[in-house]
Amino acid sequence: MYNISTEQVATLPSQTTVNPIARLLRFDLFMALMTAVFFSMIGLVLLALLGAASWGDLWTYLFSAQGINTILLSLKTSCGVVLLTLVFGLPVAYVLALKNFKGKALLEAILDLPIIMPPLVTGLCLLLLFNGNNLFGHLLHNAGIELLFTPTGIVLAQFFVAAPFFIKTARESIASIPSNLLAASATLNASDFYTFRRVILPLIRKGGCAGLAMSWARALGEFGATAMVAGSIPGRTETMTISIYMDAMSGELGQSISTALLLILFSFTLLFVLKLQAGRQHGY
Repeated sequence: MYNISTEQVATLPSQTTVNPIARLLRFDLFMALMTAVFFSMIGLVLLALLGAASWGDLWTYLFSAQGINTILLSLKTSCGVVLLTLVFGLPVAYVLALKNFKGKALLEAILDLPIIMPPLVTGLCLLLLFNGNNLFGHLLHNAGIELLFTPTGIVLAQFFVAAPFFIKTARESIASIPSNLLAASATLNASDFYTFRRVILPLIRKGGCAGLAMSWARALGEFGATAMVAGSIPGRTETMTISIYMDAMSGELGQSISTALLLILFSFTLLFVLKLQAGRQHGY
C-alpha cells in the first residue's frame, strides 16, 4: 500500500472538473481536421493535373498511334504481371502464413525488399542480372532468350516490384482464417489441396482480389525498374509511365498530362469498384 499525503492528493487533477463530452469533441475535431488536411493535399495534387488537362488533347491521344500502343502495352504487361503474381504469389503466401520453419523471418524480410528498394535500384539489379556479361545472362542469351529492351523484360521488372503487395495481403488473409476450420478439415481426412481449394481460397477471395488489384495498379504505374530494363523504344517498350516522362522532358506537356490522366483514371476506377464491392459485402 502507498501512503499519499493530503498535499499530494490536492495536486492531482480533478476529473470531475473536466467535461468528458467537451474533451471528446475537441479530440474528434482535431482528428477530423488532420484528416481534412491530408485529403486536401491529395485533392490539390489531383486538381493541379485536372486543371491543366485538356479533354480535346485526351481524345486526340486516345486515338493516336502512340496512345494506342502505349495503352495496350501497359495493359498487356500489367495483366501478365497479375497472372504471374497469382501463380507464384499464392504458394508463397500459403507457406509464409501456415508453415513454421527456420529462415522464415529471413524470407519475410526479403519479401519486403522490393517494396522498400528504390525502383531504379531494382531496375539496375535486373539490368545486371539479364546482361550477357554475367553467367545467368550468358545462359539466357545462349538459349535465345532476350529480356532486356523487350516486353517480357517489362513484365519481369513489374512483377518483381508489384508481387509483394499481393503476397503480403494474401498471407494476412490466410493467417486470419480460424485454425479450427483448418483443423476440422484435417480431421475429416481432407487432403491439403482439397483444404486449400475448398476452404482457404473461398475465405481469402476478397483479400486476394484486393491484393491483386494493388499489384495490378503498382505494375501499371511502375516507371523506374521498367525504364532501366526496357528503355523507351516507341511502339515496343514505351509504357504509359515512360511515355509520361519522355513527353514531359521533350516539352510535350499536353500529351504527358493526357497520359497521366488516363493512368489515374484506370487505377482509381478499378480500386474504387473493388472498395465499393467490399463495402456492400460488409453492409456499409
